[in-house]
Amino acid sequence: MLLSIQTDTAQRYFGIKKAVDCLAEAGYDAIDFSFFGEEVTELLQSDDNVGFFKELREHAKEKGLIFNQSHAPFASSFADAEKTEKRFAEIVRAMKYAAVLGAKVIVVHPCKHLTYEDEGVPERLFEMNMDFYRRLKPYCEEYGIRVALENMWQSLGMNKISHSTCSRPAEFIKYLDTLDSEWFTACLDIGHANLCCEDPADFIRALGKKRLGALHVHDVDGTRDLHTLPYFGMGNWDKITKALADIDYSGDFTFESGNFDAGKPKELYVCYERLAVETGRFLINKIEKYKGAKKS
Repeated sequence: MLLSIQTDTAQRYFGIKKAVDCLAEAGYDAIDFSFFGEEVTELLQSDDNVGFFKELREHAKEKGLIFNQSHAPFASSFADAEKTEKRFAEIVRAMKYAAVLGAKVIVVHPCKHLTYEDEGVPERLFEMNMDFYRRLKPYCEEYGIRVALENMWQSLGMNKISHSTCSRPAEFIKYLDTLDSEWFTACLDIGHANLCCEDPADFIRALGKKRLGALHVHDVDGTRDLHTLPYFGMGNWDKITKALADIDYSGDFTFESGNFDAGKPKELYVCYERLAVETGRFLINKIEKYKGAKKS
């Protein structure tokens, strides 16, 4: 099981190529490339940047890293149709460039710009998202990359969290089973599940090995989407790692914990990420121990 992390914070601190150097120095196995932020957004405005991403892939290889997955720009939809189409084009380019990097999976948020709790909205969003993801399928086939749907949440203000698209196991399963294609999989965001009062361990077991292809691992406090390291929030990491072992999860262990070191001196970035690496290795080891106990 590879240990990886998104590049978002490191890119903002150091730029794209230096971010790779820092993550290699910290001790990661792989990188989840973030297709957002000012530098990357500019690259997504053109189809002519294949060379840049080929060079980046080689640069990472020299540092002993691969790109295991990536994250498309978000949000995926807006009230403005023209803005939504522009974003769709950016998502398609992100898929193309992620494939150039060698990533096998790209996380693409479902459409969620409507107020989920309003009457009839979950059904409207379901139809909207079926159209959205089916439009992406030909690009999956062209570029050879799977799209991972993610469980979302919405803020109602005053620290009140609402369910949103795919935030309940039954709805997430409905989305995946309706799409019914090898090109679509689930990325379970552990923190988002906790924000919506859905037990991540139960969520993992409901999705099962067949549907769960990727993770966003981070911790929250129950009221804010903190994106901090495990054990700095409310997550029950014994239950979560045991659930991953119980379904024989075969994907990678990918942190989306960039806010843990965001806002701190960038000179300490690698130091903080070394702690993240140690935490990730500890959790992966727990998963493997639980798997071993099942077999014995």
